[in-house]
Amino acid sequence: MKFSAEGSACYAYSAARAHDPEVDTVVFVHGAAMDHSVWTLQSRYFAYHGFNVLALDLPGHGQSEGEPRNRIGDYAIWLKTALGESTGRRLHLVGHSMGSLICLETASRMADTERAPATLSLVGFTWPMAVTPILLDAARDDPREAYAMMTQWSHASPVGGEPNPGFWAPGGQFRLLENSHPGAVFADLTACNDYDGGADAMARVTCPIRFISGARDRMAPSPLARKMAAEKPGAEIVILPDCGHNLMAESPDGVRDALFEFIRAA
Repeated sequence: MKFSAEGSACYAYSAARAHDPEVDTVVFVHGAAMDHSVWTLQSRYFAYHGFNVLALDLPGHGQSEGEPRNRIGDYAIWLKTALGESTGRRLHLVGHSMGSLICLETASRMADTERAPATLSLVGFTWPMAVTPILLDAARDDPREAYAMMTQWSHASPVGGEPNPGFWAPGGQFRLLENSHPGAVFADLTACNDYDGGADAMARVTCPIRFISGARDRMAPSPLARKMAAEKPGAEIVILPDCGHNLMAESPDGVRDALFEFIRAA
């Protein structure tokens, strides 16, 4: 579906289903230099099991117009605007990597409103989300080198072990990054690296939170997510074995089940 936010045309996958104001809406937010397609299996499943679905392309990503932002707060403002007033009976935010920071910040800004999210799911999350200088420099000066680093570091193994026959997760991720908006990877990684509001945002969020982490994640190590989950009253964490930062591709059923169990229970 196409919609308008902050004066630009934007896109969200909705499984070609009309919005039903009587059911809950699950909003999926992708990570740095990605687009809505990283949520293909999970978003489609929710759409055909009783939920409205919005798997968004952030501005300057995928089919959305506009420019990428270099601050998580600016993405959160955009997301809040994009959601508008029609979000179904209740709202559930799901974000991966950079998207998890955006969802956290957005949830914190909506926490005291009537539209406060019913749940918050943080996939491949850590805070601070520091980006190594070598990756930031590559993102600015040689994006293809940055894509190669991100792809290598996002997977438990560069070969084999694919859950879907004929599918190669690292190759798919690299091509998706190659097709990203010029400048998106540097803007997005800068936003992640500079975001300093995680502790305050986490303190303001009052809805149930589920962290979902890969046991072999090298970009957002699960021990850091486990620590934050332990410090947040009522939060819980699911650790998926044998997968890295690209959880949705390496453990599509694991991510789907962890999300569906949590959101349905709410």
